[in-house]
Amino acid sequence: MDKIELKNLLFLARISADEKEHTKIIEKLKNTFDLIDEMQDLDLSDLEPLNNPLELNNVSREDVNNDRNSKGEFLNNSPESDEDYFLVPKIIE
Repeated sequence: MDKIELKNLLFLARISADEKEHTKIIEKLKNTFDLIDEMQDLDLSDLEPLNNPLELNNVSREDVNNDRNSKGEFLNNSPESDEDYFLVPKIIE
């Protein structure tokens, strides 16, 4: 990658960089491309593809229908309540 290609890439990515930074960016990109080339050479034919690299199962509880209506209990535990609502102090005037 040369500086012209880098300038085009920076323009397309909408990234601004000083001329001083161009050599550092080119070196980092070359290292990244070298790593990608090394990964392309790996033999992965014995591995199965994964949906999730962690292979975790979601642990959750049973979804149980609960017909208990607790509205009255909640309203009784509040300092002030109306028939169906919690009463709170007015904050905005």
